[in-house]
Amino acid sequence: MYKRYEGKYGYRQIQLFLWQDKGVWMNHKKVLRLMQKMGIQASIRRKRRFNATYQAAERVADNLLKRNFTAEKPNQKWVTDVTQYRVGSAGCISRQ
Repeated sequence: MYKRYEGKYGYRQIQLFLWQDKGVWMNHKKVLRLMQKMGIQASIRRKRRFNATYQAAERVADNLLKRNFTAEKPNQKWVTDVTQYRVGSAGCISRQ
């Protein structure tokens, strides 16, 4: 059973496969003990991350202030960090 699934699954899945494929019901703790006794364990797989394919240049807005944060009057320049928000399809605010 372990070799059939190429060592991908642990004792919980092996227990289910035993029941589904062979009709053998066995407690998961017993399956774990038997696997430990035989020296087999599941291969740890990395979690899959789904990254959106995009060009980094598309997501960067133009730097209009160029780090000049001083203003002559109140409410002329407002700044904030909006890196956590996705706006539009490209993810940046476009100037039109």
